[in-house]
Amino acid sequence: MASSFVTRTSSTLEAFTSRAQPKVTVDLQGQTEGLVSAYTTGDRIEGTATVTVDRDVRFDEVEITFEGTSRTSVERASIPGRTGAYQTFLRLRQPIDDTAYPTPRVLEPNRRYEFPFTFVVPERLLPHACSHRKTNLHVEASHTLLPPTLGDAMLAADGKTLLDDISPDMCRIAYLVRVTVLRKKSSDSDTATSKSLASVGKKVRIVPAVEEEPPLNVADHEPVYCTRKEKDVKRGLLRGKLGRLVVAASQPRPVQLHPGSNAAADNHTSNDSPVSTAATLHLRFDPIGTEPPPRLGTVWSKLRVSTYFSAEPWPDFPSPSSPAMWAQMGRGGYTESVPLSTLCLASSSAGWTRHEPPRLDRCDSRQSSTSSGSDAESLTGPSASFHGSVYYTASVVVPVSLPAKKAFVPSFHSCLISRVYALDLSISYHTPNANILTPTASLRVPLQFTCARRAPVPGKEDACEISIDEVNAEFFNPRSVAPPEMPVSPPEYSELRPFVASPDRSRDLLTSSTGRVRTAC
Repeated sequence: MASSFVTRTSSTLEAFTSRAQPKVTVDLQGQTEGLVSAYTTGDRIEGTATVTVDRDVRFDEVEITFEGTSRTSVERASIPGRTGAYQTFLRLRQPIDDTAYPTPRVLEPNRRYEFPFTFVVPERLLPHACSHRKTNLHVEASHTLLPPTLGDAMLAADGKTLLDDISPDMCRIAYLVRVTVLRKKSSDSDTATSKSLASVGKKVRIVPAVEEEPPLNVADHEPVYCTRKEKDVKRGLLRGKLGRLVVAASQPRPVQLHPGSNAAADNHTSNDSPVSTAATLHLRFDPIGTEPPPRLGTVWSKLRVSTYFSAEPWPDFPSPSSPAMWAQMGRGGYTESVPLSTLCLASSSAGWTRHEPPRLDRCDSRQSSTSSGSDAESLTGPSASFHGSVYYTASVVVPVSLPAKKAFVPSFHSCLISRVYALDLSISYHTPNANILTPTASLRVPLQFTCARRAPVPGKEDACEISIDEVNAEFFNPRSVAPPEMPVSPPEYSELRPFVASPDRSRDLLTSSTGRVRTAC
């Protein structure tokens, strides 16, 4: 009986306090109903927080913050269960002037209290966001870049289709604008703590601008990537060899994503071209005798998307290793392959080009430099069975276009989560004799995903911005350093006046990170 009385009283008290709690709504400028607003580096997140109540509620302040958090969860191998980590790597606070609050600090019913806010998406995080041990400075430079939103399905521009960003449930990076109504409560000590009366978060999607990094230097026996492969070409099953085939490819140009848009959460907009790049397969065939090269068949391309997460900060860039070893260290990885294209070479113009070694008695310097300076030949190189005789070369351009029903994010490395991409290329070929199984040769090359900066909107530049020429004219023009004509009164008797900028006085200048100079206005 006592327990039912306590339960009934708790429910009554909860219903009473719920009616007394403030109601908070967050409206973003330019937001489309039902869609998550998307922003990139340098964008302004502008909006208004509205607070209403059903009865008088005393409060002390309204806190508006822009927060970025990452969360991971890893299955433990030695002990059953999970371990994980949570990090708040970004927290920007909107200052609110005391004049914006009512006097006294009491929220009254039938009134709307509006608090505007403006946040600018930063390019980098503060150094204290990455304070763990690191093996080199490049890791810290990568970990202090703003990571993209990850692990949350977003709606496409039509408002009906969910876009998958190909990430597991064990990791998530989220951004939101949080509005909290606080009231201070005094404890037994002299310090005062704050109690949250209401807290509401508005989710936003961040796709930061990412610059192109130098291409990776892939070693010959790299366990992850394979940019060159040699393979024997046989006449058939249990038959002799025709020669040796060399397949090579370099790292293609990065895939440049479009910056986020408030009207769409995918990588395709009505004004933008599809996101794509191209890779080139270089082939070389070194015959044993006078055999012709094999006939080329089909080229398949797949995008390999890898996400790495850890319960502890990564001291170095993650690389795939034994899953059992990762489980012992509290780390995990998730990889998914996305089919891209299938290119049939039988009906294309791709073909072999015959090369003969130049005769030394008739070869001039220009012809020698031309024959030996080809990028394709330097990339493939002769095979192990080449003896300086005739060889054949071919090149195949493979287009790489991203599917529209996937949401891709730029490549990044953060303290807990990383995302990298690779391109799998496979080519089949046919020998003169019929084979039961079609032989293939496969490569895996690294691929970067970057994001372009948003183009500036004409007419929306800051009125206080001045050009570098104006700065040079302000600082380097001759100035008079003669004493003033009128005597100046002693400091203790001079009247304190506000600073007024005059044409003959130099302005206070603040240099911005964009190379422009802003006046303190």
